[in-house]
Amino acid sequence: MEPPVAVAQFRRTYRVLVLRVESGGTHRCTVAKEVYRRQPQASIAGVGRGALIVSIYLLGIRTGLLDIDQWHLLAKQAELPPETAEAVVRHVRDTSTKSPGAPKSIVDAQRLLFLLGEGIAVEAAISGARWKIQGTDGIRGQVISTYQSDRQAFIRFTNNNELSPCLCQLYCDAFVSTIEAASGSPVPAIAIGEDGRDHHACTHIVGALVASLTCRGILVEDLGTVPTPLLALYSKWNHMPGIMVTASHNPAQYNGIKLFLQGQKLYPEGPLGEYEVTWHMVDRIFAGSIPTYHRLPSAQVDDFIREQIALVAETYRIACDFGRIPLLLDTANGAYSTIGATVFERFGFHVHTFAAEPDGTNINAGCGVGVLEEGNGIYQLCDTDLPQTVRELVSFGDSLTASTIYGVVLDGDGDRAFVLIYDKAAASVTVCNGDQMAFLAAHVIADAWKHGDIGNSIATPVFRTTVESDFTLVPLVQETFGWAGETVVVGDRWLPYEVLQNSLVVLGNERSGHLVFPLPVGDGTVYVGNGISSALLVLEALVNRHASIYQPGPMVRYAFRTQAKDALFRGSLLWNTISRQVVATMPDSVREVRFTEEPDMLCYNLHDSTDRHVGRWYIRKSGTEPKISMSMSVIPDSFLDVESIMRILRQAITPVLNGKE
Repeated sequence: MEPPVAVAQFRRTYRVLVLRVESGGTHRCTVAKEVYRRQPQASIAGVGRGALIVSIYLLGIRTGLLDIDQWHLLAKQAELPPETAEAVVRHVRDTSTKSPGAPKSIVDAQRLLFLLGEGIAVEAAISGARWKIQGTDGIRGQVISTYQSDRQAFIRFTNNNELSPCLCQLYCDAFVSTIEAASGSPVPAIAIGEDGRDHHACTHIVGALVASLTCRGILVEDLGTVPTPLLALYSKWNHMPGIMVTASHNPAQYNGIKLFLQGQKLYPEGPLGEYEVTWHMVDRIFAGSIPTYHRLPSAQVDDFIREQIALVAETYRIACDFGRIPLLLDTANGAYSTIGATVFERFGFHVHTFAAEPDGTNINAGCGVGVLEEGNGIYQLCDTDLPQTVRELVSFGDSLTASTIYGVVLDGDGDRAFVLIYDKAAASVTVCNGDQMAFLAAHVIADAWKHGDIGNSIATPVFRTTVESDFTLVPLVQETFGWAGETVVVGDRWLPYEVLQNSLVVLGNERSGHLVFPLPVGDGTVYVGNGISSALLVLEALVNRHASIYQPGPMVRYAFRTQAKDALFRGSLLWNTISRQVVATMPDSVREVRFTEEPDMLCYNLHDSTDRHVGRWYIRKSGTEPKISMSMSVIPDSFLDVESIMRILRQAITPVLNGKE
């Protein structure tokens, strides 16, 4: 008997085609009628009893979940040759019978049809059109607490970006299933932390995760409210997966989940990657032992934080006493609210706290890194619209006799930071963003490298930054410290990713304030952004190494707030329209550069008439928000008028995007 194809249909706008081969006609799914229906007459031949399930989920904007006949109809409407449409179905069958260990796939139907229409081979087109539920950094959405079925939770997240405790349960359950499928053994224990918003707002996400995981017999180590880097380090140190409940810099009404294995965030590919987690999640939607739970005492967690920071200080030779230098600490009403001041006080700072009273609604509200990201870097005291953190720094400084007062500003989950400098004589406050912090921290890391505290004598030190950073930063670091320099896609997980043999990433940064650097843990190394550790490196460079802040080159950034961001992908009408406009605006200057980790980012290197590499331009869709970002960064003596070019492009692109909504 041929196994049936399980067919499901969502009724809302996020649609998926399911061609799912199940073993021996045995259905493991019990699904509500309104979102699921079976068609036992349709089948894919050639799969015998006991075969592995192979699923291909096709996303369509208007088509919904399709059975095989509906897929052929959709392909016909797109004028796809019938033999090509049939080849997609055949690929499902062949994968299940001939490649039982092949990764499962979720595929964007619209993009798949486009790629097939361009003559791309079926297998390559399916690979190129895969979809995952994660954005740039895990999952994130606006919290709702209403009870939902698994399917409702999934639909509302994918349609409306609404995050429920049920959705979080599904996601973390899929994480566990992915690990167990790859390892062949059960997960014995998991560490959980949060940035405080779930606890104070009583949205019950952590409680839901604990209930779900303990029902699987997993020991849950609840660290409580902790910064993300601590959860990652705890994961590495104790050889257990980690789940961080946080929405990072987003407002209090948002929350999300970041996953860790051996102290590292997940990458898209591989048996432990995001595509696999997504498949297990959807499979769980269409598809009990003794609960164990252990809440770690807050004192034990605080000790762990202090040990982590002490390890950073020892490794990188950071001074133990900063001599009562005044420091404002903005913890964004987040994870470091209770312990952050104590850490800096132990390093001898005179600490004044701001935004350190979380109540569940005020995380990142008018405080934290996010408020300062779009500023111009220097605030004059005569300005009338100073951010509240800057006002607090000035007020604190004016109550003291010191001429220079420092500030450290964190985000909600504590994995990134900005450093502020209030110069009374200049009547100004300088904000050091992630690029400037990286250059300062490099002075300290270079000394540690020279003394053999990190790396080894045969390794090549590598500095990495992302496309969002100032274009002049990489060549400046190369020239100053003699390190190799590389530029990667957005997302701090890519900073330490896959270096050449005998190379070591000694520092990676994002302009947003993420700094990652090697920290020896046991017999390995962990790279996790930690706002306090990063700030300590920068303060060490400024105060004790007398390093100077560098001035970045010209840069203009612009964000298009749009619900049409998914229309931007390689080869789409929107993509081609923007590409033609860029080439027309900067003729003879642009050369496309492709990043395999983010194929839908349109990026150009910019050259002058002598073939000198003078800058970079890109446009990309956000992985966490409904927006498309455009940026241009050049060297100071470039012939390109950045302001004028970006104004022309913005005026040209805006109506195109408006027409897509």
